[in-house]
Amino acid sequence: MKLILIRHGQSEANLANLFTGWFDSPLTDKGKADAYQAGCRLKAEGIRLDAAYSSLLSRAIQTTYFVLSAMDQLYLPYQKDWRLNGRHYGALEGHNKQAMKDKYGADQVHAWRRTFDVRPPLDPAGIQDPRYKDLDQGVLRAGESLKDTLDRVAPYWQDELAPALKAGQNILMVGHGNGLRALVKYIENISDDAIESVEIPNAQPIVYDFDSDLTIQSRQILKSDQP
Repeated sequence: MKLILIRHGQSEANLANLFTGWFDSPLTDKGKADAYQAGCRLKAEGIRLDAAYSSLLSRAIQTTYFVLSAMDQLYLPYQKDWRLNGRHYGALEGHNKQAMKDKYGADQVHAWRRTFDVRPPLDPAGIQDPRYKDLDQGVLRAGESLKDTLDRVAPYWQDELAPALKAGQNILMVGHGNGLRALVKYIENISDDAIESVEIPNAQPIVYDFDSDLTIQSRQILKSDQP
């Protein structure tokens, strides 16, 4: 059974060098093309999927569409869940990264971005979005550390992804840089310090093969041939 992780393609916010997290931003034309090519690479590897999962954010939903379209598998069962959203950057959401470095200092911004348990400045208004109106507001945070992100991603793994894999399914999960860092930390048992240097590239499938006990047998990144 295979787990394919894909970070969304380039978004408009990526292009503008903005903190995104839960900030919604659509794909650029390059992001759409790269997502389609990611699907083409999976198809060329002979991979067939049984189900797909993504966050509730547009860039992940669009990426899932283009990947499945390239694989001729748009008919697949597809679940969207807020727990697969990227890390909530609180008051940094939607702001330019360089501008935040100028305001707070590069070391502080690095700590907010890369360390495991440091939260950014909070912004309660950042979770007031119609897509979350039916959720218990007590589970939503106005800003998250990577640890906070892991605290919602790990239960989703246990409740949804792991059972699908144990049932012998090949599954696709399309997410975000920090949400995927949290999941990778969990399934690969990466230390709190080591996770700081882990990068998840846009639109490059990470393919895990698991045995029946969900022990990782292999891991590979299907890199693009495009410049």
